[in-house]
Amino acid sequence: MGLGLSLLLAAACFAQTPAFDAASVKVFDPAARPPWLNTGGPGTSDPSRIHLAHASMLELLTRAYGVHTDEISGGPKWIWDFPPSGYYILDATMAAETTKEQFQSMLQNVLAERFKLAVHHETRNFPGYDLVVAKGGPKLAESHPDPKFAPDSSKPAGAPKLGPDGIPIPVGPGCGTTMSSGAQKERCMQTSMNQFVAGLGSTLRIALGGDMRQAGEPVPRLVDKTGLTGIYDFTLEFSCQGCLGLRDLAPMLAGRAGAMNPAAAASDPAGNGLPTIFAALEKQLGLKLEKTKDVPLDVIVIDRIEKLPAEN
Repeated sequence: MGLGLSLLLAAACFAQTPAFDAASVKVFDPAARPPWLNTGGPGTSDPSRIHLAHASMLELLTRAYGVHTDEISGGPKWIWDFPPSGYYILDATMAAETTKEQFQSMLQNVLAERFKLAVHHETRNFPGYDLVVAKGGPKLAESHPDPKFAPDSSKPAGAPKLGPDGIPIPVGPGCGTTMSSGAQKERCMQTSMNQFVAGLGSTLRIALGGDMRQAGEPVPRLVDKTGLTGIYDFTLEFSCQGCLGLRDLAPMLAGRAGAMNPAAAASDPAGNGLPTIFAALEKQLGLKLEKTKDVPLDVIVIDRIEKLPAEN
């Protein structure tokens, strides 16, 4: 009876494990031409299917576990190569009501089945900052987007337009970036503080000298404590110790569309005399970063993984 009950419980647990209705994983052909558009998935206009057209293993892992790249550790060297030594195409279908958490479990199962992925979890500390309003108040302009403007996320946005200052103008909500060796400039439009903070940690790491090509380096964790609930347009310019010039940046940008202006890249280690990111936030936006205690986070440690997927 005990053995029979155990088998029934195991079968029930297995049956409850979320799985795609169908899934295909293939090695990306380097001869393929763009657009390499990712489409569909939970929270999109096409929630019952997903197409990842040009995904590195790191991207698949971050999607599967809902973590940043620096919350993944271990594994073979090829996972951490820059630029990646290989990419994959994932096509999968699922129920339209699939949640983000269920999708992540489904993708974890696919990686385990097709790449023999095995992981364990560890807790590690990461540097942290609170973003607060500086003395004197915020220096942010409320955004007033055209209500008729509704960008189609299923279509390529094309090359961003440049403003008179050479900084890209984002197509819809988000930030456009231009950088040189030693400097970075951003124009954000229709952006909330939560959205801004979501990408500010990686920006801060590179501005302080982190290597853009090392995806696994710890990224400061930021918390929005400004209390600002609006949507804003603003520009931020600062010195960036880890920003690369056009020559070093080319492999990262090759074949990828995005709101970046590589033509503006130049060699200027001094950063054009721009302030640090800490000073720029305070002087230009009226915001301030305050150091907090290290933040304990769950890290995914790779025990085993294969580079080529099993046949579909």
